[in-house]
Amino acid sequence: MSDDPVRPAASTPEALHAIIADAFSRGDVGACLAAHEEGASVVVPPGGTCAHGLAEIRAATAPIIALRPRMTSVVDKTLRSNELAFTHASWDPDGTAPDGTRTRQSGTGTIVSRRGPDGTWRIVLDDPQSGAAAAAARVIYGRT
Repeated sequence: MSDDPVRPAASTPEALHAIIADAFSRGDVGACLAAHEEGASVVVPPGGTCAHGLAEIRAATAPIIALRPRMTSVVDKTLRSNELAFTHASWDPDGTAPDGTRTRQSGTGTIVSRRGPDGTWRIVLDDPQSGAAAAAARVIYGRT
């Protein structure tokens, strides 16, 4: 018998958002990582640093996930083409820092995912801050 917990598999690209939100809420770094491909890249809030590969993603996200923020995520848009998908969602984690202060962020982000040979979806690219970048670009180019 294995000591590894059973990780939920995403049967749709949209399900990845629910898996990530649940992993954050439970403080489960392993479940978060299991939703990503080995060579995935993630933009990590709040600073926007990029983490490439599972080891970097673990190192960058573990301190945030350890806070166990109660997180919600609502998929607003999905675009699919064969084995690739683009999903855009709003997210809202709410938690407490070790010093007792409330931590709250919100935003809109984008995930690019790929369907594997087993039919499940995993994250290839994740930018939870893409909504802020898009809004800034609209202001810069006068398209508000």
